[in-house]
Amino acid sequence: MEIRSRFDVAVDAVVLMIFIATIYVTKDFFSTILFSIVLIYLLKPVYAGLFRITKREWLSSLFSMLIVFAIILAVLIGLSGVLLVEIMNLQSSGSLSAIKLSGISNDLILGMNARLPASIVHYVNGIGDIPAAIASYVTPIVAAQLSGFVSALPILFAESLVVIFFTYWMLIDGKHILDRAVELLPKTRRGMFRRFLKELDGIYTTLFTVYFSTAIISGSVASLGFYLLGIPNPLLWGTLVALFALVPIPGPPGVYVPMAIYYSLIQDYQTSIILLIFGVIGITLVPTNIIAPQLALKTARIHPILTLLAFIAPIFVLGMVGIIVGPMLYGLLLAIYRTEVYYKKI
Repeated sequence: MEIRSRFDVAVDAVVLMIFIATIYVTKDFFSTILFSIVLIYLLKPVYAGLFRITKREWLSSLFSMLIVFAIILAVLIGLSGVLLVEIMNLQSSGSLSAIKLSGISNDLILGMNARLPASIVHYVNGIGDIPAAIASYVTPIVAAQLSGFVSALPILFAESLVVIFFTYWMLIDGKHILDRAVELLPKTRRGMFRRFLKELDGIYTTLFTVYFSTAIISGSVASLGFYLLGIPNPLLWGTLVALFALVPIPGPPGVYVPMAIYYSLIQDYQTSIILLIFGVIGITLVPTNIIAPQLALKTARIHPILTLLAFIAPIFVLGMVGIIVGPMLYGLLLAIYRTEVYYKKI
């Protein structure tokens, strides 16, 4: 009996070591796997709709992935064409030259001198040639970032393959894998674990669906605002805002701030200022801090405070990956809490 006990302890130790080693060699892909899980929840409605039509799991999963990549490819092609035209227009007009930037700075200072009180004019005159200075400062930083991006391309390619295959197979076999995992548990715990998984699935579906819906709302509001401002290709820019809204850094400001700078370069200051105000309030603050928490509250009874904490707080600790890790951790805690509450009522 003692020998049997020692053997079981040794087997458990070996299994634990193998588990830790597996976690260690996979740690660099944790964020990629987490992103795949988010993508699975976003594609679940598409997959379910296609499965009702095709009746084939692999075909539904494949079409779901193709739809996503087709949308992204269409946006990238359209955006590349628009950016190429605008950059050529800027180069031909000379707006990016140091002389032109200096002229824009002087125009701004003269305008503020004419409108601001005399007590503030002294500080305004001390601003100097800010646009040209910013350009000289930003250029080497952009070059370094581009160089780093190029060197990281092999890793990005490998991570992209992991996302594609993981998402594809989990859409097909995810439910079966969870069912098999439940069967490994003691019979007395299976009901509780199934209840926990049900709560977790509902919470994750709500959080990530709300996150995606908020991005679509931001893009739609942006498209309407760009159209009213007379900005060319408003639908394309709105779609880009929606895509950027899925990434916490830089987020939607990564679209409307460069657009505002562009209109400053071509000396359309009114459009530039309106873009910034509209972007901060209508595209960033209202969808993120008002619409998203309300949607979560109505769909899965998730309190707005919990929603804000789940998506915003982890960013300051973990960076960009926090936008994925945060909702998962908060979702786990909420699912555990609701499961405990449910069984205490029985």
